Amino acid sequence: MKNNRIVNWMPIGLLGLILLHAIVSWIGNIYGWGVNNLFSQAGIRWTVANFIPNIAQAPFAEVMMGLITIGVATESGFFSAFSKNASLKQQRALSLAMLVLIMLIIIVACMVVLPNALLLSPFGTITDSPFSQGLYGIVCVIAIIVSNVYGLSSGRFFSLNDTIKAHVSLLLQCLPCFLSMILTAVLMESIAYSQLMDVFSLAFTIISWFLYLLPFVAQLIQILKS
Repeated sequence: MKNNRIVNWMPIGLLGLILLHAIVSWIGNIYGWGVNNLFSQAGIRWTVANFIPNIAQAPFAEVMMGLITIGVATESGFFSAFSKNASLKQQRALSLAMLVLIMLIIIVACMVVLPNALLLSPFGTITDSPFSQGLYGIVCVIAIIVSNVYGLSSGRFFSLNDTIKAHVSLLLQCLPCFLSMILTAVLMESIAYSQLMDVFSLAFTIISWFLYLLPFVAQLIQILKS
């Protein structure tokens, strides 16, 4: 697989942005912009004390779950089952997988639409309910189960080892991207501390997720092309 320029160079760019932001916070503090100086004693103490907690703010779980889901679906050959050249065995495996998908959707739906449904909020609403808060995880788990059913029934997965490798296939190939995620977390939390940008603004959220996901998207595109 060819080197991905975005994945290779983004950590360097993020390091530059971290240093640039620290310099801006220093200048802003001098000119009374109402920002916290990262080069001050308080700023240095905050940086050292919160280094690991800042990194922990990155969406590692969400990204890893997404990579596992896409990896299993790809390695199981689930997507190829929809092609016109799919064999009879693949078609039967797809039918079984779709049956499992329908059953899982019905089970989840019953936990939402029935009276006193398990996944509704205490007020009986979807808003702020376990369902709405865990929707991403529900979708990923369902997709993983369906992909595994297809992979095992189609013969794509012959053993437990094959299944495990499928789950971590994209994780292994996207490991370099996690360095950028760590640096992005450091940058965004530093910006939040310096108060250079409103952390509750839509712009801050968009920039954060763009920087978090950019290397992974670039790597996935490179993987699919190769």
